[in-house]
Amino acid sequence: MKLITLLVLLSFASVGLLQAKSLERMRTASENINVETSGLKAKASASQDLKSKATGQYEITPVRADGLAQLIVKLLKLIFNPNGDIEMEEPPAEVPQTEGSLDDDQEEETYAEGQAYEPVKEADLPQEPFAPRAQPQAQGQTQQEPQVSFEPGGRGGDSIPADLKRKALEYFNANSNRIENKRYLGVVDFAAHSSKDRFWILDMQTGTEHAMHVAHGTGSDPDGDGYATKFSNTPNSKASSLGFYLTGALYTGKHGKSMRLHGLSSTNSNALSRAVVVHDSNYVREANVRQGRSFGCLAVANTEIGNVLASLRGGALIYAGLSNSDF
Repeated sequence: MKLITLLVLLSFASVGLLQAKSLERMRTASENINVETSGLKAKASASQDLKSKATGQYEITPVRADGLAQLIVKLLKLIFNPNGDIEMEEPPAEVPQTEGSLDDDQEEETYAEGQAYEPVKEADLPQEPFAPRAQPQAQGQTQQEPQVSFEPGGRGGDSIPADLKRKALEYFNANSNRIENKRYLGVVDFAAHSSKDRFWILDMQTGTEHAMHVAHGTGSDPDGDGYATKFSNTPNSKASSLGFYLTGALYTGKHGKSMRLHGLSSTNSNALSRAVVVHDSNYVREANVRQGRSFGCLAVANTEIGNVLASLRGGALIYAGLSNSDF
């Protein structure tokens, strides 16, 4: 069957019957976004339809015809690799200098359909995610303009890689009517070292990007050098999964405040049953260290978890990809 599909694709490409735009629509339509979110306990407080307010910053450039070959390659990878097992062909050769390393996760999250979990208390979440906090003035200090700290989040790290931002916004625009939380969008770049900011939350109203650290799975980094080079959708792989996610219910789990994830792509469709979630952790810090490895979860520092859950709760989109690649 796979061979027949390959021959059909190649024959279509050779006679020019498949155009890049139609292939891109096929790719977008192939993502399974039919996840029921109306019953989620946690609703996004600031969700609103921004489609009519989209500016040039968020518009998606149509796919050009010269991208035909690249799109065919993507489809072939989808056909011949249905389980989401992906390995980087050329892993990074150099490991950046860090100021130490943190231990790996020792307790795996679980999921059982129908099981009741303790909810996250609203009082434990900020009313306004990433709100600036005024720093107190020292005694004896002359009165000056108030200093503002944007911790946690928004520390001025690298911006979202352009290719990942384009893919995330393209998917967001194509499926906007099915995404409940339209205020915030999450993007993860697993091509970056774990010591770097590589998880961004984009405020779709203001365009502000809040950057932070995030863990990857032990199965994605078998040698523990801080680079994720393998990705899987397979149960018990302990690996991170690439693709689009929709955020689900908030709950208090083994790691404290947590949020379920629904995998929307063929490469992460088992996220819910694998208990791949966003959760609090003591093995991720906002520092130049090799972060600890998770069991595949998007684990963030305890200084960040409140803002992450408050912003991305209630059916927001998260895209986990690899910058400068097909994924």
